[in-house]
Amino acid sequence: MSFHEDAGFPLSAAQEGIWYAQRLIPANAAYNTGECVEIHGPVDAELFETALRRTVAEAETFALRLAETADGPRGTLSPTADWPLHCVDVSAEADPHAAAEAWMRADLATAVDLTEGPLFTQALFRAAPDRWFWYQRAHHILLDGYGFTLIAQRLAETYSALVAGQDVKEAFAPLSRLLDEENAYRASEHRARDRAYWTERFADAPGAVGLTEGTAPPSPACLRRSTVLTEAEAERLSAAGARLGAGRAELLLAATAAYVHRCTGATDVVLGVPVLNRRGTAALRAPGVATGVLPLRLALRPATTAGELVRSVAAELRALRGHQRYRGEDLRRDLKLLGGSRRLYGPVVNLMSFSNDPSFGGHPTTNHHLSVGPVEDLSVTVRPGRGGAGLEFFFDANPALYTEAVLAEHQERFLRLLDQLADAAQDLPVGRMTLLGAEEHVSYDQPLGAPPEPDATLPARFEAQAARTPGAVAVTYEGASLSYGELNARANRLARLLVERGAGRGRTVALALSRSTELVVGVLAVLKAGAAYLPLDPAYPAERLRAVTADAQPWILMTQADVAPGLPDLGIARVVLDDTETGQDVAAYSAADLTDAERLSPLTPGDAAYVIHTSGSTGRPKG
Repeated sequence: MSFHEDAGFPLSAAQEGIWYAQRLIPANAAYNTGECVEIHGPVDAELFETALRRTVAEAETFALRLAETADGPRGTLSPTADWPLHCVDVSAEADPHAAAEAWMRADLATAVDLTEGPLFTQALFRAAPDRWFWYQRAHHILLDGYGFTLIAQRLAETYSALVAGQDVKEAFAPLSRLLDEENAYRASEHRARDRAYWTERFADAPGAVGLTEGTAPPSPACLRRSTVLTEAEAERLSAAGARLGAGRAELLLAATAAYVHRCTGATDVVLGVPVLNRRGTAALRAPGVATGVLPLRLALRPATTAGELVRSVAAELRALRGHQRYRGEDLRRDLKLLGGSRRLYGPVVNLMSFSNDPSFGGHPTTNHHLSVGPVEDLSVTVRPGRGGAGLEFFFDANPALYTEAVLAEHQERFLRLLDQLADAAQDLPVGRMTLLGAEEHVSYDQPLGAPPEPDATLPARFEAQAARTPGAVAVTYEGASLSYGELNARANRLARLLVERGAGRGRTVALALSRSTELVVGVLAVLKAGAAYLPLDPAYPAERLRAVTADAQPWILMTQADVAPGLPDLGIARVVLDDTETGQDVAAYSAADLTDAERLSPLTPGDAAYVIHTSGSTGRPKG
């Protein structure tokens, strides 16, 4: 296709998706992508700038200008040399690398207007005479990860040629090659076959399961944990994949699927897998955006063996690659997954096979992976280590959904499971793989507290566990967590309030609470008080809630300030946990374990714990 300055040209499907996502939240810098190349040797700054400006001029994607029109977003190519190269000397700083990275992080966190150019930043940092950092930031609408690699390699080639006094020929293909390729595909029968495959594969519209149930817009500054495997460790994974019937990529995907299964209990696991989406020599030489993300769907059970899992991943991956040119954005529309809370896949696993350690004038480099763009939930990126040896793992998480501590736990447990899979026999069941470290296993040989009696009540068992491991995490939800000690203390305080309101043996406490850590506190508090809990889903119709409460006759209703207004009048006394107007201060009650003397009646193992109602499809709901 030809590009016309007057009318402009339509964006690719990948670019159009990024355009609308960015325009939806203009101030969000999550679509900024950036990498830093550390050069281990002296750099001629003038020749470097000459090489960089030639490289930027050669890559048409940097000339892209975007505009909103009546026909949607359109692009034009408007080359300009009027862009700044930021030259920053950090050699006097106590930690030059940290100072340079702080500058880069601030730049990455700055949102850009897609209708204003340029949509990129170039900077060169001098850390020492023989240590330099080249930083490149580009909006994701300009470059994908493969495009970054093309730019870095071309810059290194051009600079090295200039240093040696040699000529360089243009190597990039025009941006139009990517659009021509996509347009030809979209008009082909191949796309129709791909669409039929994907819509049939997901005809039952499975709900994708993630490691958190919440959703949030991608954050411009994701949380990150990284680890490096040696060359020997990477070879061990390759050998394990071959032993189990596939390759290292399949082994890594199998480990991620097994981890999601073990964490959530899901038997239908869908991972997001980035695909390159480039065909032919020209497309492989065109910096731009072509990468897409497609769903890899796997069935797992605790009895699924390591060999079965790896081979099923291999079969699904072959099928995915056979239909990989179909866009994930199109599949979302086909499946009507357009709402912000509707997931097509859970964690994304990005297996990057290409290395990005170019040589500048004969000097080696180290690539510092800064940002791959938006992370909606959790992303695991695996790429070759320095010089192509070993592997680097990056665990990126949306800080609106995860904390640093929770991400660290996921990283450690995933690597623990991967290590087991690397040694696994063909017939080892997934359910036999452990996620816990030695320090996380509970043993009654520990000195803190004696084991509960065989007929101990659930509150007594929980209190014994809290005495043994008060600092261990007991419950986690959407980035919030409570240790066993914290959960026990909060439940004790609330239980005393409930006892004061008359809750005890033979009585039921209705719980109308949102899904949160507070729900767990509420359930445990009711049991500590000696009563049975009656779960009420605030989303249920008023008629259902009235029928259930009329049947169970709860003594009291426990709810929250943001839930209470939506509940019908059930004729029950209420405890609104976070209602400041009532003046009820739960924190004023003692956090110590309750004694039987404080309850209306002593606890016994035979007391009722909860009341669950039938659906009522054959009559009135029955408890």
